[in-house]
Amino acid sequence: MPHTCAAGYAHHHGVRRMRTVDVVVIGAGPAGLSAASRIAEAGPTQVLVVDEGPTPGGRLRSQLYRRGSDWHIGAERAASLTQRALRAGVIIESGRQVWSLDPGFVLGLSGGESISADYIVIATGAAEKTFGLPGWTIPGVLAVGAVQTMLNVNRVLPGARLAVIGIDPLSLSIVDELAAADIGVAGVYLPPPAKFSAPEQPSAVFTRLGSLHRLAPNRLLGLAMKALTISGIAEVVARIWPTTGVRMAGMPLHLRECVVGIDGDDDVRSIRTRRVNTNGEPVGRERVIPVDAVCLSGGLYPLQDLTRDCLLVDVPELGGRVPLHGPNLETGTAGMFVAGNITGIESAEVARAQGELVGTVIAEKIAGHEDQSEAVITARADVEEARAAAPLTFMPEIHAGRRRMHELWCDHLGQDVRA
Repeated sequence: MPHTCAAGYAHHHGVRRMRTVDVVVIGAGPAGLSAASRIAEAGPTQVLVVDEGPTPGGRLRSQLYRRGSDWHIGAERAASLTQRALRAGVIIESGRQVWSLDPGFVLGLSGGESISADYIVIATGAAEKTFGLPGWTIPGVLAVGAVQTMLNVNRVLPGARLAVIGIDPLSLSIVDELAAADIGVAGVYLPPPAKFSAPEQPSAVFTRLGSLHRLAPNRLLGLAMKALTISGIAEVVARIWPTTGVRMAGMPLHLRECVVGIDGDDDVRSIRTRRVNTNGEPVGRERVIPVDAVCLSGGLYPLQDLTRDCLLVDVPELGGRVPLHGPNLETGTAGMFVAGNITGIESAEVARAQGELVGTVIAEKIAGHEDQSEAVITARADVEEARAAAPLTFMPEIHAGRRRMHELWCDHLGQDVRA
Protein backbone atom coordinates (compact mmCIF):
# COMPACT_ATOMS: atom_id res chain seq x y z
CA MET A 1 0.00 0.00 0.00
CA PRO A 2 1.23 3.54 -0.63
CA HIS A 3 2.36 5.75 2.21
CA THR A 4 -0.45 7.93 3.53
CA CYS A 5 1.80 10.28 5.47
CA ALA A 6 2.43 13.84 4.28
CA ALA A 7 5.81 12.99 2.83
CA GLY A 8 7.89 9.94 2.07
CA TYR A 9 8.73 7.22 -0.41
CA ALA A 10 6.30 4.66 -1.75
CA HIS A 11 6.86 1.51 -3.82
CA HIS A 12 3.59 0.16 -5.19
CA HIS A 13 2.58 -3.29 -6.41
CA GLY A 14 -0.78 -3.76 -8.07
CA VAL A 15 -2.93 -1.21 -6.23
CA ARG A 16 -5.82 -0.12 -8.46
CA ARG A 17 -7.53 3.15 -7.55
CA MET A 18 -7.87 6.82 -8.53
CA ARG A 19 -6.16 9.59 -6.60
CA THR A 20 -6.38 13.35 -6.99
CA VAL A 21 -3.57 15.76 -6.13
CA ASP A 22 -2.95 19.44 -6.78
CA VAL A 23 0.31 18.99 -8.70
CA VAL A 24 2.00 15.91 -10.13
CA VAL A 25 5.64 15.99 -11.17
CA ILE A 26 6.99 13.25 -13.45
CA GLY A 27 10.69 12.79 -12.82
CA ALA A 28 12.68 12.95 -9.58
CA GLY A 29 15.84 14.50 -10.97
CA PRO A 30 17.10 17.97 -10.01
CA ALA A 31 14.40 19.70 -12.10
CA GLY A 32 11.48 17.67 -10.76
CA LEU A 33 12.57 17.71 -7.12
CA SER A 34 13.25 21.46 -7.18
CA ALA A 35 9.88 22.25 -8.80
CA ALA A 36 8.02 20.10 -6.28
CA SER A 37 9.88 21.60 -3.31
CA ARG A 38 9.24 25.17 -4.40
CA ILE A 39 5.49 24.54 -4.83
CA ALA A 40 5.13 22.74 -1.51
CA GLU A 41 7.13 25.37 0.36
CA ALA A 42 4.81 28.12 -0.91
CA GLY A 43 1.71 26.85 0.86
CA PRO A 44 -0.58 23.94 1.69
CA THR A 45 -0.52 22.14 -1.65
CA GLN A 46 -0.51 18.39 -2.25
CA VAL A 47 2.45 17.69 -4.52
CA LEU A 48 3.27 14.21 -5.82
CA VAL A 49 6.51 13.21 -7.56
CA VAL A 50 6.64 9.92 -9.45
CA ASP A 51 9.77 8.39 -10.92
CA GLU A 52 10.62 5.01 -12.42
CA GLY A 53 14.02 4.87 -10.71
CA PRO A 54 14.49 3.07 -7.41
CA THR A 55 15.82 6.19 -5.65
CA PRO A 56 15.20 9.93 -6.22
CA GLY A 57 17.93 11.95 -7.89
CA GLY A 58 17.92 10.71 -11.47
CA ARG A 59 21.23 10.84 -13.36
CA LEU A 60 22.57 13.20 -10.71
CA ARG A 61 23.22 10.24 -8.39
CA SER A 62 25.88 8.83 -10.73
CA GLN A 63 27.61 12.12 -11.55
CA LEU A 64 31.16 12.74 -10.39
CA TYR A 65 33.42 15.22 -12.09
CA ARG A 66 36.29 17.54 -11.29
CA ARG A 67 35.87 21.32 -11.27
CA GLY A 68 39.27 22.88 -10.82
CA SER A 69 40.75 21.31 -7.69
CA ASP A 70 37.34 20.30 -6.32
CA TRP A 71 35.01 17.42 -7.12
CA HIS A 72 31.31 17.64 -7.87
CA ILE A 73 29.66 14.68 -6.11
CA GLY A 74 26.23 14.20 -7.59
CA ALA A 75 25.03 11.70 -4.99
CA GLU A 76 25.41 14.28 -2.22
CA ARG A 77 23.51 16.88 -4.24
CA ALA A 78 20.74 14.39 -5.01
CA ALA A 79 20.37 13.54 -1.33
CA SER A 80 20.15 17.24 -0.43
CA LEU A 81 17.44 17.91 -3.03
CA THR A 82 15.50 14.86 -1.86
CA GLN A 83 15.62 15.88 1.79
CA ARG A 84 14.44 19.38 0.93
CA ALA A 85 11.42 17.94 -0.88
CA LEU A 86 10.55 15.64 1.99
CA ARG A 87 10.82 18.45 4.54
CA ALA A 88 8.44 20.53 2.41
CA GLY A 89 5.84 17.75 2.51
CA VAL A 90 6.27 16.42 -1.03
CA ILE A 91 5.20 12.80 -1.57
CA ILE A 92 7.87 10.95 -3.58
CA GLU A 93 6.91 7.63 -5.13
CA SER A 94 9.85 5.74 -6.61
CA GLY A 95 9.75 2.69 -8.83
CA ARG A 96 6.66 3.95 -10.65
CA GLN A 97 6.30 3.97 -14.41
CA VAL A 98 3.89 6.34 -16.13
CA TRP A 99 2.19 4.31 -18.85
CA SER A 100 -0.20 6.94 -20.15
CA LEU A 101 -1.04 10.63 -19.94
CA ASP A 102 -4.67 11.34 -20.86
CA PRO A 103 -6.50 14.64 -21.34
CA GLY A 104 -7.30 16.39 -18.09
CA PHE A 105 -3.90 15.38 -16.67
CA VAL A 106 -4.88 11.84 -15.77
CA LEU A 107 -1.81 9.62 -15.43
CA GLY A 108 -1.95 5.85 -15.76
CA LEU A 109 0.71 4.34 -13.53
CA SER A 110 2.23 0.90 -13.24
CA GLY A 111 0.13 -1.23 -10.93
CA GLY A 112 -3.14 -0.05 -12.47
CA GLU A 113 -3.46 3.18 -10.48
CA SER A 114 -4.54 6.52 -11.94
CA ILE A 115 -3.61 10.01 -10.76
CA SER A 116 -5.38 13.24 -11.68
CA ALA A 117 -4.00 16.71 -11.03
CA ASP A 118 -4.66 20.38 -11.72
CA TYR A 119 -1.06 20.99 -12.82
CA ILE A 120 1.56 18.71 -14.29
CA VAL A 121 5.31 19.14 -14.61
CA ILE A 122 7.13 16.82 -17.02
CA ALA A 123 10.78 16.55 -16.05
CA THR A 124 11.76 13.19 -17.48
CA GLY A 125 15.24 14.32 -18.54
CA ALA A 126 17.33 12.82 -21.31
CA ALA A 127 18.40 9.48 -22.73
CA GLU A 128 21.74 8.38 -24.09
CA LYS A 129 22.49 8.22 -27.78
CA THR A 130 24.50 5.27 -28.93
CA PHE A 131 26.23 4.13 -32.06
CA GLY A 132 27.07 0.76 -33.50
CA LEU A 133 30.40 -0.55 -34.73
CA PRO A 134 31.80 -4.04 -35.29
CA GLY A 135 31.98 -5.82 -31.93
CA TRP A 136 29.78 -3.42 -29.97
CA THR A 137 27.62 -6.28 -28.60
CA ILE A 138 30.55 -8.09 -26.96
CA PRO A 139 30.22 -8.28 -23.13
CA GLY A 140 32.33 -5.50 -21.66
CA VAL A 141 31.17 -2.82 -24.11
CA LEU A 142 29.20 -0.34 -21.98
CA ALA A 143 27.40 2.96 -22.41
CA VAL A 144 28.95 5.84 -20.49
CA GLY A 145 25.92 6.08 -18.18
CA ALA A 146 26.31 2.42 -17.25
CA VAL A 147 29.98 2.98 -16.42
CA GLN A 148 29.08 5.95 -14.21
CA THR A 149 26.46 3.91 -12.37
CA MET A 150 28.85 0.98 -11.88
CA LEU A 151 31.56 3.24 -10.49
CA ASN A 152 29.67 5.84 -8.47
CA VAL A 153 26.53 4.01 -7.36
CA ASN A 154 27.37 0.30 -7.27
CA ARG A 155 31.14 0.66 -6.66
CA VAL A 156 31.94 -1.95 -9.33
CA LEU A 157 34.97 -1.69 -11.63
CA PRO A 158 34.12 -2.20 -15.33
CA GLY A 159 37.63 -3.40 -16.15
CA ALA A 160 41.33 -2.83 -15.64
CA ARG A 161 42.16 -1.07 -18.91
CA LEU A 162 39.42 0.75 -20.77
CA ALA A 163 39.04 2.64 -24.03
CA VAL A 164 36.57 5.52 -24.33
CA ILE A 165 34.93 6.13 -27.71
CA GLY A 166 33.32 9.54 -28.27
CA ILE A 167 34.25 13.14 -27.51
CA ASP A 168 31.69 14.94 -25.35
CA PRO A 169 31.26 16.15 -21.74
CA LEU A 170 30.27 12.70 -20.49
CA SER A 171 33.25 10.92 -22.04
CA LEU A 172 35.75 13.50 -20.77
CA SER A 173 34.32 13.52 -17.25
CA ILE A 174 34.32 9.70 -17.07
CA VAL A 175 38.09 9.68 -17.64
CA ASP A 176 38.59 11.50 -14.32
CA GLU A 177 36.29 9.01 -12.60
CA LEU A 178 38.18 6.06 -14.08
CA ALA A 179 41.50 7.53 -12.97
CA ALA A 180 40.15 8.05 -9.44
CA ALA A 181 39.23 4.34 -9.39
CA ASP A 182 42.75 3.35 -10.57
CA ILE A 183 41.45 2.08 -13.90
CA GLY A 184 43.86 2.51 -16.78
CA VAL A 185 42.58 4.47 -19.77
CA ALA A 186 44.07 3.45 -23.10
CA GLY A 187 42.73 6.64 -24.63
CA VAL A 188 39.76 8.71 -25.70
CA TYR A 189 39.06 8.11 -29.39
CA LEU A 190 36.71 9.32 -32.08
CA PRO A 191 33.80 7.07 -33.04
CA PRO A 192 33.76 5.58 -36.53
CA PRO A 193 32.24 7.79 -39.24
CA ALA A 194 28.49 7.29 -39.64
CA LYS A 195 27.59 5.22 -42.70
CA PHE A 196 24.91 7.53 -44.03
CA SER A 197 26.34 10.96 -43.27
CA ALA A 198 29.50 12.89 -43.93
CA PRO A 199 32.31 12.27 -41.40
CA GLU A 200 32.68 14.83 -38.65
CA GLN A 201 35.68 17.03 -39.24
CA PRO A 202 38.31 17.15 -36.45
CA SER A 203 37.89 20.94 -36.27
CA ALA A 204 34.28 20.44 -35.08
CA VAL A 205 35.55 18.06 -32.40
CA PHE A 206 38.07 20.64 -31.19
CA THR A 207 35.38 23.33 -31.05
CA ARG A 208 33.27 21.01 -28.89
CA LEU A 209 36.30 20.35 -26.70
CA GLY A 210 36.72 24.09 -26.21
CA SER A 211 33.20 24.38 -24.79
CA LEU A 212 34.34 22.15 -21.89
CA HIS A 213 37.03 24.55 -20.66
CA ARG A 214 35.47 24.77 -17.18
CA LEU A 215 36.34 21.10 -16.64
CA ALA A 216 40.06 21.87 -16.95
CA PRO A 217 42.01 21.08 -13.74
CA ASN A 218 43.98 24.35 -13.93
CA ARG A 219 43.50 27.88 -15.22
CA LEU A 220 46.18 27.67 -17.93
CA LEU A 221 44.69 24.58 -19.54
CA GLY A 222 41.23 26.09 -19.22
CA LEU A 223 42.30 29.19 -21.14
CA ALA A 224 43.92 27.04 -23.82
CA MET A 225 40.71 24.99 -24.22
CA LYS A 226 38.53 28.11 -24.28
CA ALA A 227 40.65 29.51 -27.11
CA LEU A 228 39.40 26.63 -29.27
CA THR A 229 35.98 28.30 -29.39
CA ILE A 230 37.44 31.35 -31.18
CA SER A 231 36.67 31.33 -34.90
CA GLY A 232 39.47 29.73 -36.90
CA ILE A 233 41.53 28.46 -33.96
CA ALA A 234 40.01 24.95 -33.96
CA GLU A 235 40.81 24.54 -37.67
CA VAL A 236 44.47 25.44 -37.09
CA VAL A 237 44.81 23.11 -34.09
CA ALA A 238 43.14 20.25 -36.02
CA ARG A 239 45.78 20.56 -38.75
CA ILE A 240 48.77 20.53 -36.39
CA TRP A 241 47.43 18.07 -33.78
CA PRO A 242 49.78 15.04 -33.63
CA THR A 243 48.25 11.90 -35.14
CA THR A 244 49.72 9.98 -32.19
CA GLY A 245 47.56 11.95 -29.75
CA VAL A 246 48.36 14.24 -26.84
CA ARG A 247 47.97 13.84 -23.09
CA MET A 248 46.07 16.78 -21.61
CA ALA A 249 46.11 16.82 -17.80
CA GLY A 250 46.82 13.08 -17.91
CA MET A 251 43.99 12.45 -20.37
CA PRO A 252 45.18 10.59 -23.52
CA LEU A 253 43.22 12.34 -26.28
CA HIS A 254 43.38 10.76 -29.73
CA LEU A 255 41.43 13.33 -31.72
CA ARG A 256 42.92 12.23 -35.04
CA GLU A 257 42.21 8.53 -34.52
CA CYS A 258 38.90 6.65 -34.66
CA VAL A 259 37.91 3.18 -33.47
CA VAL A 260 36.78 0.97 -36.36
CA GLY A 261 36.12 -2.24 -34.44
CA ILE A 262 36.12 -4.07 -31.10
CA ASP A 263 37.51 -7.62 -30.86
CA GLY A 264 36.80 -10.47 -28.47
CA ASP A 265 34.58 -13.52 -27.98
CA ASP A 266 33.06 -13.76 -24.51
CA ASP A 267 34.74 -10.54 -23.41
CA VAL A 268 36.58 -7.56 -24.85
CA ARG A 269 40.19 -8.19 -25.81
CA SER A 270 41.18 -5.19 -27.95
CA ILE A 271 40.07 -2.33 -30.18
CA ARG A 272 41.15 -1.55 -33.74
CA THR A 273 41.82 2.06 -34.71
CA ARG A 274 42.71 4.06 -37.81
CA ARG A 275 43.99 7.59 -38.16
CA VAL A 276 41.72 10.20 -39.70
CA ASN A 277 42.67 13.03 -42.03
CA THR A 278 41.59 16.66 -41.66
CA ASN A 279 38.27 15.78 -43.33
CA GLY A 280 37.52 13.13 -40.72
CA GLU A 281 38.04 10.21 -43.12
CA PRO A 282 39.85 7.06 -41.89
CA VAL A 283 43.25 6.58 -43.54
CA GLY A 284 46.25 4.29 -43.11
CA ARG A 285 46.58 0.88 -41.51
CA GLU A 286 44.68 -0.43 -38.53
CA ARG A 287 46.30 -0.38 -35.10
CA VAL A 288 45.38 -2.99 -32.43
CA ILE A 289 45.22 -1.76 -28.81
CA PRO A 290 44.69 -4.27 -25.94
CA VAL A 291 41.81 -3.35 -23.57
CA ASP A 292 39.36 -5.35 -21.47
CA ALA A 293 36.43 -2.89 -21.51
CA VAL A 294 35.05 -0.19 -23.80
CA CYS A 295 32.93 2.85 -22.95
CA LEU A 296 30.68 4.29 -25.69
CA SER A 297 29.64 7.94 -25.40
CA GLY A 298 27.35 9.30 -28.09
CA GLY A 299 25.80 12.22 -26.20
CA LEU A 300 22.26 12.77 -24.93
CA TYR A 301 18.87 13.61 -26.42
CA PRO A 302 15.70 15.01 -24.75
CA LEU A 303 13.34 12.20 -23.72
CA GLN A 304 9.87 12.90 -25.15
CA ASP A 305 7.86 9.73 -24.39
CA LEU A 306 5.23 11.67 -22.42
CA THR A 307 5.10 14.83 -24.53
CA ARG A 308 3.82 13.31 -27.75
CA ASP A 309 0.55 15.24 -27.42
CA CYS A 310 2.46 18.52 -27.04
CA LEU A 311 3.53 20.61 -29.99
CA LEU A 312 7.09 19.41 -30.57
CA VAL A 313 9.68 21.32 -32.59
CA ASP A 314 13.10 20.37 -33.92
CA VAL A 315 15.85 22.59 -32.53
CA PRO A 316 19.23 20.86 -33.13
CA GLU A 317 21.02 23.40 -30.91
CA LEU A 318 18.97 22.09 -27.96
CA GLY A 319 19.65 18.46 -28.73
CA GLY A 320 16.82 17.54 -31.10
CA ARG A 321 13.04 17.46 -30.75
CA VAL A 322 11.71 19.37 -27.73
CA PRO A 323 8.30 20.64 -26.58
CA LEU A 324 7.42 24.15 -27.70
CA HIS A 325 7.53 26.22 -24.52
CA GLY A 326 7.56 29.79 -23.33
CA PRO A 327 9.91 31.77 -21.07
CA ASN A 328 8.23 30.35 -17.95
CA LEU A 329 8.60 26.82 -19.35
CA GLU A 330 4.85 26.65 -19.98
CA THR A 331 3.61 24.59 -22.91
CA GLY A 332 0.71 25.26 -25.25
CA THR A 333 -1.51 23.19 -22.92
CA ALA A 334 -2.67 25.28 -19.95
CA GLY A 335 -1.39 23.82 -16.70
CA MET A 336 1.34 21.72 -18.29
CA PHE A 337 4.98 22.68 -17.74
CA VAL A 338 8.34 21.20 -18.71
CA ALA A 339 11.70 21.51 -16.96
CA GLY A 340 15.20 20.11 -17.21
CA ASN A 341 16.78 18.25 -20.09
CA ILE A 342 13.44 17.58 -21.72
CA THR A 343 13.67 21.23 -22.85
CA GLY A 344 17.28 20.95 -24.09
CA ILE A 345 20.48 19.25 -22.96
CA GLU A 346 22.17 21.25 -20.19
CA SER A 347 23.82 20.72 -16.82
CA ALA A 348 22.15 19.57 -13.62
CA GLU A 349 22.40 23.08 -12.14
CA VAL A 350 20.46 24.54 -15.06
CA ALA A 351 17.85 21.80 -14.63
CA ARG A 352 17.59 22.63 -10.94
CA ALA A 353 17.11 26.34 -11.71
CA GLN A 354 14.46 25.52 -14.30
CA GLY A 355 12.66 23.46 -11.69
CA GLU A 356 12.73 26.40 -9.31
CA LEU A 357 11.26 28.59 -12.06
CA VAL A 358 8.42 26.20 -12.84
CA GLY A 359 7.71 25.73 -9.14
CA THR A 360 7.59 29.48 -8.65
CA VAL A 361 5.21 29.98 -11.58
CA ILE A 362 2.81 27.27 -10.40
CA ALA A 363 2.93 28.51 -6.80
CA GLU A 364 2.10 32.02 -8.02
CA LYS A 365 -0.80 30.68 -10.11
CA ILE A 366 -2.21 28.73 -7.17
CA ALA A 367 -1.97 31.88 -5.03
CA GLY A 368 -3.80 33.88 -7.70
CA HIS A 369 -0.81 36.03 -8.66
CA GLU A 370 0.36 37.02 -12.13
CA ASP A 371 2.84 35.08 -14.26
CA GLN A 372 5.17 38.08 -14.36
CA SER A 373 5.49 38.63 -10.63
CA GLU A 374 8.79 39.72 -9.12
CA ALA A 375 9.39 36.17 -7.86
CA VAL A 376 8.95 34.74 -11.36
CA ILE A 377 11.23 37.35 -12.93
CA THR A 378 13.90 36.59 -10.34
CA ALA A 379 13.59 32.85 -10.96
CA ARG A 380 14.00 33.37 -14.70
CA ALA A 381 17.16 35.40 -14.08
CA ASP A 382 18.46 32.58 -11.86
CA VAL A 383 18.16 30.17 -14.80
CA GLU A 384 20.32 32.43 -16.94
CA GLU A 385 22.89 32.76 -14.14
CA ALA A 386 23.03 28.97 -13.75
CA ARG A 387 23.50 28.61 -17.50
CA ALA A 388 26.35 31.14 -17.55
CA ALA A 389 28.12 29.42 -14.65
CA ALA A 390 27.51 25.82 -15.76
CA PRO A 391 30.70 23.71 -15.60
CA LEU A 392 29.41 21.47 -18.39
CA THR A 393 28.14 22.80 -21.72
CA PHE A 394 26.64 19.84 -23.54
CA MET A 395 25.40 21.80 -26.56
CA PRO A 396 27.91 24.42 -27.81
CA GLU A 397 25.12 26.47 -29.43
CA ILE A 398 22.73 26.30 -26.48
CA HIS A 399 22.18 30.07 -26.37
CA ALA A 400 21.25 30.12 -30.06
CA GLY A 401 18.88 27.25 -29.36
CA ARG A 402 17.16 29.14 -26.56
CA ARG A 403 16.78 32.19 -28.79
CA ARG A 404 15.28 30.01 -31.50
CA MET A 405 12.78 28.58 -29.02
CA HIS A 406 11.79 32.11 -28.01
CA GLU A 407 11.18 32.98 -31.67
CA LEU A 408 9.07 29.86 -32.20
CA TRP A 409 7.03 30.60 -29.08
CA CYS A 410 6.36 34.16 -30.21
CA ASP A 411 5.32 32.87 -33.64
CA HIS A 412 2.99 30.42 -31.91
CA LEU A 413 1.35 33.25 -29.96
CA GLY A 414 1.37 35.59 -32.94
CA GLN A 415 3.59 38.07 -31.12
CA ASP A 416 6.45 40.24 -32.33
CA VAL A 417 9.64 38.54 -31.12
CA ARG A 418 11.23 41.96 -30.43
CA ALA A 419 8.51 42.72 -27.88
